[in-house]
Amino acid sequence: MNTLEKEQVSEKPIKLFTHILKVRWVDLDENGHVNNGIYQSYFDEARRAAFEDAGFDMNELRKRQVGPVILRAELDYKAELKYPEKVKLTTRFEPNKGSRVLVVQDIYRESDGALVCSAKFHGLFMDFSRMRPYKVTDEEASRLS
Repeated sequence: MNTLEKEQVSEKPIKLFTHILKVRWVDLDENGHVNNGIYQSYFDEARRAAFEDAGFDMNELRKRQVGPVILRAELDYKAELKYPEKVKLTTRFEPNKGSRVLVVQDIYRESDGALVCSAKFHGLFMDFSRMRPYKVTDEEASRLS
């Protein structure tokens, strides 16, 4: 899996969202490392912050009964993460046609800049009132990418 730094340079500048989190003691497994299941919660927190930064108010979407849904997650663990580290998460959205979206995310240790985990989340926007995919408008897609 390519990290954001290794992605091919495109004609259009990439909109990259950044989020900082602190590793909590409760995030650790019995070996003193961040539990692998916690990484998904870190990515989720950064995705939600990126949606907000892109102008998608989650409370407003909820009122419209529209929201993002993850269909598939791919995570590649690269290095260990321990307490009391801070991490920088980067998020990039790659909207596809209709309701589909690909989210590419990376976690870096702040102490040394090491890449800890790379992820791709395949998802869509769902219209929960109809239980059908929600077609993202061109304007909404442009806010993400």
